[in-house]
Amino acid sequence: MKTRQYISRHIFNLLALASILFLFGCEHEDFSVSQPNEQIRPAGDFIKNNYDFRLFYAALAYTGLIEELNGEGPFTVLAVGDKAFNEIGIHRPSDFTQLDRDSLRRALQYHVLVNRRLLVADLPTNGVDVRYETWSGDQLYASIISFSPGSTTPINDLYFNGSKVLRKDVPLANGVLQVIDKMMKYHKSKTVKDLLESLPQYSVYVAGLKKFGLWDELGQDGPFTIFAPNNDAFAAQGIDLETINDINTSLYEGNRLFGAYIMYGKHYFISDRQVFAAINNEFNFNIKLRNDEYWLAFQATTEWPDWLLKYSITLFKPNPNNPWGDVVGMANSSIRSRFDHLCENGLVHDLEAIVILPEQAMKTQSTE
Repeated sequence: MKTRQYISRHIFNLLALASILFLFGCEHEDFSVSQPNEQIRPAGDFIKNNYDFRLFYAALAYTGLIEELNGEGPFTVLAVGDKAFNEIGIHRPSDFTQLDRDSLRRALQYHVLVNRRLLVADLPTNGVDVRYETWSGDQLYASIISFSPGSTTPINDLYFNGSKVLRKDVPLANGVLQVIDKMMKYHKSKTVKDLLESLPQYSVYVAGLKKFGLWDELGQDGPFTIFAPNNDAFAAQGIDLETINDINTSLYEGNRLFGAYIMYGKHYFISDRQVFAAINNEFNFNIKLRNDEYWLAFQATTEWPDWLLKYSITLFKPNPNNPWGDVVGMANSSIRSRFDHLCENGLVHDLEAIVILPEQAMKTQSTE
């Protein structure tokens, strides 16, 4: 009986061995050593074959960057979707031909990190304004909010220059792609003063700054964060260049009338309000106006379903009988393409209304 069982086991082992040898002896692709996934393309080809990046690809092709992005790398590409281009007036690939090619090339290179595959996990937990050098040779700022850090499935909100990452860590054959919600706007070699003066929509505000002696300082080191009311905001209150030219500066508090829109010594992306609220429980950001008793309050919120970031600034005067103070005025902006204009010495944000009227800034109303 034992002999019969031994023979049966021996025959079974021989058959199993023969089956294994047969499988290895045959050409069978399913049993080959794992090969690279051919669906993961290099950066240029990946963008070309993704319909969401139709305009981004057209811009890269127009500036001659596709072939380089298909190179060895590694690259970290901060990709911009078609919707974000639409927000700045780009709707067709042919629209790029109306732009200066060299300037567009530098702007696109600013959206790429070279020799680096930057994953979300590589950023320091709750890091704020971590700097990385881009392909253009300039630096950008990365901030990350980590919810439940250390857990098996942490939640991270990541921002580059105030632009939120919508899709994270998309694998490329030669790097990684992060999808951001808007084009980053870096004004190389320009101060906030240079930028404001170069944009005609701020001519009334610039005239006011000059009139009250607040202008020249904005060309210095800073940093400054400026919520710049556009000409339409002033026009809505009947204020134009002629009004500014005729104003008697001795009757008004200039630091209140036009300085109310300036954060001195602050470098503040709109998204920083979200970042500091999550990291430091800093839900309110108030700053006292220079040489004045009035305060500026800054707020930012996101709205569902598009999670569109909006912000508002409020001017208020402290009141011992009111913990929130007496509100003088409020202004807001909700078009994210107007946010976060990064300059060499600070940031400029567009504002769609003014927070204070000339009669509210008269020196006769001061409680000095």
